[in-house]
Amino acid sequence: MMKQMIAAAALVAVVPFAASAEVSTPITVAISYDHDLLASDSGAEIVLSDIQSQARSACTASGSKFGRGPTVDRDCVDDVMAQAAVKILQEREEMGLATAPKFARLASVETASYEQR
Repeated sequence: MMKQMIAAAALVAVVPFAASAEVSTPITVAISYDHDLLASDSGAEIVLSDIQSQARSACTASGSKFGRGPTVDRDCVDDVMAQAAVKILQEREEMGLATAPKFARLASVETASYEQR
């Protein structure tokens, strides 16, 4: 029997930082994750990988009509990762749930990195 996965979503609004000549478009990303996985470091790695995949998908622009392939905005991915990690950590603290140290460290590092930009 397959264990039913309980997923939660962290809604993240991102305005990627862009050079002055570029036009940035705000995006909103709904990140899905399994609360149960965040209780262990091994589960946190799975969640982090999944969040990164969802962030890359949300921050990928389609190719141009001139044959250029899709491009990934790495700053956008970093912003989504940082905001999602912080929001998830805050939600878990409010719910009184224990969070794997690996995920908590990432949220702290991402927050510091995001605030310095």
